Amino acid sequence: MTELSEREKAALRYYIGDVSGDCPFGNDPKAYVTINSLFFSGTETERARAAEGKRLDADILENTGRLTDFFALLFSAFRKCSAENDCCTFRVERWSDYELCKAAGATLSFTSTSTAGFLSEYRDRLGIALMRFILPQGTPCIDAAAALDYYAKPDEAEILLPPFLTLSITEKAVAESERSILDSAGEPPRCSCEVVAGGIQPCTADTVRLPDGGAEAGKRVYTALNEGRQPLCEDEELYPRWKQAYRMLLHRLFTE
Repeated sequence: MTELSEREKAALRYYIGDVSGDCPFGNDPKAYVTINSLFFSGTETERARAAEGKRLDADILENTGRLTDFFALLFSAFRKCSAENDCCTFRVERWSDYELCKAAGATLSFTSTSTAGFLSEYRDRLGIALMRFILPQGTPCIDAAAALDYYAKPDEAEILLPPFLTLSITEKAVAESERSILDSAGEPPRCSCEVVAGGIQPCTADTVRLPDGGAEAGKRVYTALNEGRQPLCEDEELYPRWKQAYRMLLHRLFTE
């Protein structure tokens, strides 16, 4: 692993929720909730997070240039980091996100996994799938403890996977020992699976233009969902179009 720059470390700390220092990106310890929602189509992901009591951070969309700089730093960190040996990690995934991931055959957003098994901290989801990741040597990923001088969450033993990482998923029966892992409604996992990681999907998108006002529409969508209100129809139409274009922009940024 190549040593990360201080700015890359700051971006990584911000993503994993460590805002204890002078963070140039913001001070929301769960900003990853909003950051990851940007990679999903429509607004169903935002609605699912809000329904779980998670706050969508409108400040993240305040400055698109600043946001893109943050992503560029994280992508740069992934180019420097990869699995030094074959390893196995674990994730308790939201069922709705799992279905989308399975259909795409790839990670859709940044994906936190752990070498410490299925963490109870991530069972606050309605409907869950248990994912065991096989990461072959050379897989793009960041071992947070190894990459950072100070790791604020050592119990999580986090291995962070990038978006656009190809996956081969094989579903298995939920083992009896796994049925004690419950979701937020007290229900056992809906499935268990083994996931073998591959390489980064190539970007085939042309140069795209972000729809005017899309980020502002997203901020209004966040505010409405945080307050338990229905977003305006025009915002629910514009914001997903902006997200789709921005996701293409990020895919090009990562692969180029």
